[in-house]
Amino acid sequence: MRPGFEEFDHAGDIGIEAWGQDMSELIENATLGLLGLFCRGGVEPRTERQLGVESSTREDLLVDWLAEVITAVGANGEIYSGVEITRVGEHFAYGILRGEKVDTARHDLRFDVKAATYHGLMVGQTADGLRGRIIFDL
Repeated sequence: MRPGFEEFDHAGDIGIEAWGQDMSELIENATLGLLGLFCRGGVEPRTERQLGVESSTREDLLVDWLAEVITAVGANGEIYSGVEITRVGEHFAYGILRGEKVDTARHDLRFDVKAATYHGLMVGQTADGLRGRIIFDL
């Protein structure tokens, strides 16, 4: 099954293009794409972190959610492999990240993602649902 996201390079940074039938699935797929930038896999769902954001537009909602994920990674010293959006509306998203403490001997770490940016940001309707594009500072 094809994942709901693809990575793309962007002038020293990296981006994710994600898609989903609705905003919940778009946010989940964009989050999975972001988590793949941090680590190539092997992350066990040993702990859960609840996140929630409120924003004024769906573009802000995507950036703000992904910024919270980046903050959770840095603040908790954890890496995540799963996400579940539990509630989403036009201006809010709440969900759960699942992962574990970073173990540099066991985890295949990739990038130190510093921020989700507005540069080239896009969230748009397609025939199949929603598609979003976001670039991350490394």
